[in-house]
Order: sequence, then C-alpha cells, then structure tokens
Amino acid sequence: MPKYKLQEMSSLNGIGKNRVFPKIVTNRQLDTKEFVKNLHSYNHTISESIIEAVLTDMGDCLVRLLSQGYTVKLDDIGTFSLSLEFDDKKPVEMTDNDDKMLYRNVTVKDVNYKSSPQLIKHLKSQTVLERDMGGVSRLYKNKYTPKERIKRATNWIDKHGVITLQEYATLNNLSRTSASGELKKLSQGDEAPFESKGKGSHKVWVKAGWLGNKA
Repeated sequence: MPKYKLQEMSSLNGIGKNRVFPKIVTNRQLDTKEFVKNLHSYNHTISESIIEAVLTDMGDCLVRLLSQGYTVKLDDIGTFSLSLEFDDKKPVEMTDNDDKMLYRNVTVKDVNYKSSPQLIKHLKSQTVLERDMGGVSRLYKNKYTPKERIKRATNWIDKHGVITLQEYATLNNLSRTSASGELKKLSQGDEAPFESKGKGSHKVWVKAGWLGNKA
C-alpha cells in the first residue's frame, strides 16, 4: 500500500495563507528488468526476453516518430510529444514587435507526456493510499536570493577554480534539480556570470570568460 505525506508550501511573496498538498512517499525506483518481470506475470506465454525486446523497440520507435514531428498516443497509457528549447546563448526576449528572431538554433529539450484518462481512472480505482503520519512537513523558501547565490558561487570559484553541481546545490541550500536548472540559466546569454565545461558527471562551472582567457 503506497503512503503519502502532507507538505506545506509557503504562499507567494509571503502573502496569504500557506498551502498544504499531499505528496507520494516513493518506495523505490524499479528498473527495466524488474518491470519486465512484473509485465511477464500477466502473460507467461510470452518470454521475458521478448517483452524486453519489445520495450527496446518501443523506445526506438518513439524516437523515430517523434523526431519526424508526430505525436504518439498509446491507448490506456498516454500521449507523447516533443518539447523544444533554444540551443544558443542569444536573448529570448524580442527587441520589438517586428523582431523575427532569425538565425536561432533550436534543439530537443525533453519529451512531454500526457497520461490518458483511462490510465488515471484505473489508478484511482486501484490505488489505496495510507497516510505516513508525522504531521505536516514544510517547504522553506530559499535561504539566499539569486544575487547572493551567484556571489557565493563566484567566491567559491575564486577559491577552488571551479564549482560542481553538487557544490552549488549544497552551498546555496538547493536541490540538485533546482541547482541544475539555475546553473543552466546562469550559463546562457552574453551577460551570463558562468560558463560550463565538461559533460555528464564531469561537468563543472567557471566564471564567464575564464575558458576564453585560458585558450
């Protein structure tokens, strides 16, 4: 039986009453092999290897169709479509009403997923929730302002040369997700205070202009 907890979130700008909302307490994340075993339990006549192959082909097929501009609707599951973003450091604001924003690079950002009404209906009928007791947990506002976070990161870079995602998150009391999104914004545009180098787990951030000065 899944559990949920109640979480309090501060109102915007500190005006009005705080809101409380339920949040699922995740047991753990299942991987592909575990999902295949669960799916196999519905129909033992189909081998696990075939199920896994179908799932792999499904992923490849989604890539091919979405990359051709289609949206894909799967009955009882949901609809998949592309989400895009600019792939350059140019401003996203229009200079005037006639600005056609020419010569922009656009790339794939993510895949949008909209669950089907049937899936939600089935989930509501089959899910029995139990409250994880312990009162209402609270989400606190960021400890530092955006300018303060930039300053703290800059001071860190001055001392250590670079800053990692985890260091930025810990330094500024942010989650890794929030820190990643913020660093991405702070590394785009001509006035960006930081720039990144490396990829994946080896990605770090330095002060803007540092990479050019090292060339």
